[in-house]
Amino acid sequence: MKKRNILFGAAVALLMGSCSGFLDRYPESAIPEENAMKTLDDCSGVVTGIYSAFKNSALYSGRLALLPDIQADMAFASSTNMGQYATTYRWETKPNDTDVEAVYAGLYQVAARCNFFMDYKDQVYQTLTTENEKKEFERRLGDVYFARALAFADLIRTFCEAYTQENKDTPDMGISLPMTYAEAVPKVKRSTLFESYSQVLSDLDEAEKYIPTSRSVADNPYFSQGAVNALRARVYLYMQDYENAVKYATKVISSGVYSLSDATTAAAVVNGSYLSDYQLMWAYDESDEIIWKVAMSSTSYGGSLGSVFLNYNGATYSPQYLFAEQILALYGSGDYRSSIFCKQQTNAQGDAVYMITKYPGNPDLNGGSQLKFLNMPKPLRLSEIYLIRAEAYYRMGEYAKASADLTSIKRKRIKAFGSYNGEGDALFQEIKDERARELFLEGFRLSDLKRWGMGLTRKKQLYTMDGPQNNELKREANHPLFTWPIPKNEIEASNGVVKGNRSNGENL
Repeated sequence: MKKRNILFGAAVALLMGSCSGFLDRYPESAIPEENAMKTLDDCSGVVTGIYSAFKNSALYSGRLALLPDIQADMAFASSTNMGQYATTYRWETKPNDTDVEAVYAGLYQVAARCNFFMDYKDQVYQTLTTENEKKEFERRLGDVYFARALAFADLIRTFCEAYTQENKDTPDMGISLPMTYAEAVPKVKRSTLFESYSQVLSDLDEAEKYIPTSRSVADNPYFSQGAVNALRARVYLYMQDYENAVKYATKVISSGVYSLSDATTAAAVVNGSYLSDYQLMWAYDESDEIIWKVAMSSTSYGGSLGSVFLNYNGATYSPQYLFAEQILALYGSGDYRSSIFCKQQTNAQGDAVYMITKYPGNPDLNGGSQLKFLNMPKPLRLSEIYLIRAEAYYRMGEYAKASADLTSIKRKRIKAFGSYNGEGDALFQEIKDERARELFLEGFRLSDLKRWGMGLTRKKQLYTMDGPQNNELKREANHPLFTWPIPKNEIEASNGVVKGNRSNGENL
């Protein structure tokens, strides 16, 4: 295979560009690829680039977090929406959709950076002479294995059908699994779902070997043993392996490292206002509940999670999407999340709308006179792990244990909450409702509905766009667009090697 030259910056900013352009050649004056990672410092630079790639606004600080929930039923396009995310919202996504392409490219960019490290790790390791150097190298290696596992896992969740015992071994239903940087993604045939998830689990096994056990909640911008077990629990739930989902969720919960943030009690006074730990988590991105967050600073940040929902010009708000009243109705009396995530606010047109305030902007990140509404994404939180275990317990018929996990969350979110006790269908409905309440606009809703085999119905709402494609939209559970299409340019670049999804069809 012909060698490529890669231009490296301080953060090793390789592999930028469109989906099929990951492996394009760079100018002949660039550093030859095989010479770009030869020392321990070079390794650190590559890993810095991997962490930096997660800031991409197509991922957790933007489209990957927001679009699945907007496409579903959690946020409704306002009547003054200017077309932002409109094709996704209206279920008109095509294989050449730029938002879909950006998510696909962003996740494979992370994987490609990881594969570059893997290709040249041995030539670095051979130069190391001290135990401290080797330990530092192994720590970097653990980060790389975890990053690739996470990227692959989210590609499966977004671009693949829900895993079942019937389809797990069907050819071309998984993702392309390039395992070296030399492998261009479009040239790698799609695997089965079982093979795809098995690769994720294999990478997590390797990550566990090398990620330091000493990393604590204070180190949540870095991957940790808690993150490894949290992702395992999520993957096993999606694979319908409920015993292992419980096993690894329990490892996280019982580790003593993390604790659920309390929304019911004031913990600090900020600018004259009393704030709970839960409020501080969403406003200032700090909490013992966070297992891993995408670190940002006022000079190095990703996308703006709050801008599309707040759209403030210094005088008035013009939100492009509003809080879905049918989701808001799930929050009962005394549930502090509803007032943290939603406020009724007068918009620029003088209408009192339900504005989404989950991402208000971290004051430490905003800087300057123009608000940016930046918050650090939190892709792994303890509350999700409780919800994973509750669902797995339910599937195993352990209703009391599932109810206990729901109780643990509710007591930290609802004023003077006692206990929840449920069983059967009512318990499952409560688990689904609790995921909607707790994980609102964090990117899980569409894949949750898909794996539960559920359709969706939007109920007409004031001050939102009218019509059967908008606030009265209905989609059956088997609709192809519950799974996003493989980008058209990837399929074309592979000359038929990479197959599309049902959503790649012309008539949806």
